[in-house]
Amino acid sequence: MATFVKSAPLCLAVAAGLAVAAPAGADDPTGGDRLVGTWKVVSAKYGGMEVKFPEGTTTVKHVTPTRFMWATYDKDGKVIQAVGGSYTLRGEDYTETPEYGLGAVFERVKGKTLAFKCRVEGNKWHHTGQAGGGQTLEEVWERVEKK
Repeated sequence: MATFVKSAPLCLAVAAGLAVAAPAGADDPTGGDRLVGTWKVVSAKYGGMEVKFPEGTTTVKHVTPTRFMWATYDKDGKVIQAVGGSYTLRGEDYTETPEYGLGAVFERVKGKTLAFKCRVEGNKWHHTGQAGGGQTLEEVWERVEKK
């Protein structure tokens, strides 16, 4: 099992819209709103290696009908890295373009179009594709329920 590297959760994924995006569900007959909400990463593989996240860190992804943002933060709530921008969703094709952020991950992906396959099963979002550096990415996110 690989240890977590600050640059590992690229899409967190990710990690991972177009700068001028149509609303996410515009071309999605299966319901574009299925990603809208807050998600927490529960497992990830980068380059085929399972990631062991440092204890006390959390990565969440917030998705609106047209925008996304993910952030990794420590036990004190300090953001360690973050990426956000616009996205599109057409069927299982999820594409995002990071427009703002902080950290080494953002520097590698800023302005790049990142394409992924996604599927939602129950409260899990399965997200696969290639990270900004070209390595494979497999993430599973779990929907954060309202309290």
